[in-house]
Amino acid sequence: MGWQKGVEELYRRRARALEMGGQEKVRLQHEQGKLTARERINLLFDQGTFIEYGMLAKSQSNRPEMANKPTPADAVITGYGKINGRMACVIAEDFTVLGGSVGITHMLKNMRFIQLAQDMKVPIVWLMDGAGARAEETINMGLPPVTHFLEIARLSGIAPQVGVAMGPCSGDSSLQTSLLEFIIQVKGHGMLFAGGPPVVYSAIGEIISKEDLGGTNVHCRISGVADNEAESDEHAISLVKEYLSYLPLNAYEYPPYKPTADKFDRMDEELLNIVPEQFMEPYDMKQIISYIVDDCNFFEIKPYFGASLITALARLGGHSVGIIANQPNVRAGALDAKAAMKMRHFIDLCSSYHIPLIFLVDVPGVMTGSQAEREGTLRAGLAVAYSLAYADVPKITVVIRKAFGFGGAAMCGYGARQAAVFAWPSADFGAIPSKGGVLAIYKKEIETAADPEAKIKELEAQFEEYKGPFSAAATFNVDDVIDPRETRPKIIRALELALNCRSKPAQPVPRFGVMP
Repeated sequence: MGWQKGVEELYRRRARALEMGGQEKVRLQHEQGKLTARERINLLFDQGTFIEYGMLAKSQSNRPEMANKPTPADAVITGYGKINGRMACVIAEDFTVLGGSVGITHMLKNMRFIQLAQDMKVPIVWLMDGAGARAEETINMGLPPVTHFLEIARLSGIAPQVGVAMGPCSGDSSLQTSLLEFIIQVKGHGMLFAGGPPVVYSAIGEIISKEDLGGTNVHCRISGVADNEAESDEHAISLVKEYLSYLPLNAYEYPPYKPTADKFDRMDEELLNIVPEQFMEPYDMKQIISYIVDDCNFFEIKPYFGASLITALARLGGHSVGIIANQPNVRAGALDAKAAMKMRHFIDLCSSYHIPLIFLVDVPGVMTGSQAEREGTLRAGLAVAYSLAYADVPKITVVIRKAFGFGGAAMCGYGARQAAVFAWPSADFGAIPSKGGVLAIYKKEIETAADPEAKIKELEAQFEEYKGPFSAAATFNVDDVIDPRETRPKIIRALELALNCRSKPAQPVPRFGVMP
């Protein structure tokens, strides 16, 4: 065949690859409410920017029945392009070809793009919709490879990695997704499990549906393996784009600045009315967040997991920030094991990509009780201290109401080298709340008093003057007590001070020690 005919053959093979698994498989994909891998890629990248590698790749199976069977791109589409004007790589599993399963060529393509993302220092987006390892190609390969997992881990903290579970992902597809820095699951058809229902039944005799085994209710609410739930493929792609907009291309850059028309010195009267007069009464911390950030807009991460803590990306004065805030509406804002795990991961994420941290504090402490101890709350909570120790980013603490015990310490308490520590007039400090404190310290005096209840009230009154914001300001435990309306301008000014350290080039965060 002459080279001129080779050109004709090239276009014929390209056309065949673009058909993916064929019209019938594409139709079935659409009937399930899912887009195809190529449709997802078209939504992800700016128009006309996507460049594909490995379009002509195919399966390396030695089985006779596979000899002439088309396996376009070997069930995975890999390439790069621009997302909102910035470069990124993609690995998109194609369920219409062999169920998106991972064969030898498929794995080679994955490895090529993990390494390309490492070398070019650009984000990589995984659009996952596959059945895991292709048994006929891997069953006799000996010890299973760990290389791809190690390479994904080495990229972490160097360039952002986002995974989207868009179909029933099992085996390798779910394992790779679970290793990534930010994970989205599509409600209804995005699932993550080490082995699907047939494998579960074979192994332990349990009969269970795909959704109950690894759907969004499991991983976005109970296990915390996934971060955010999407309503559809389109919604998931929009979440990917929004998430990446807050992050730099890599750890050798600072996050992008986005000009805003929102006034830096804006002071909202509504902030005066959010925190109730009654100390024990709950309120929604998200209201406070929305009033202080640019354009009242923030991107919450893990909204359904460890819900007594809010973690979100936002902008203040045009700068990307990470917000960590207690949620008094859930468990009074106490830190339990799930909230602590969520907090630690978010601190590591922000630290890796040079995103300043803003702490909004209203925490009664670490969750207590037998269940909390069985969940390992102590260890999960102390892991936060480990992450804070190595978080070399600007930190600003605002105490809204309660700041008690280790909960207050974990929420970037005294001595964390903050750029600023502010307290609202509603702030209340202590090792433990006054009521619990007097019961612990004066147990004998209360028990022997003629009127124990009156004695408790007398002792609590004695401690009242020591626990508020003005006492903390007098001992210089906080930098300033502020009017709630001043919160936005005060944070932005402190942030401007802290960002002076960015005159030096950005570098990846070194990793030390053994994290609990």
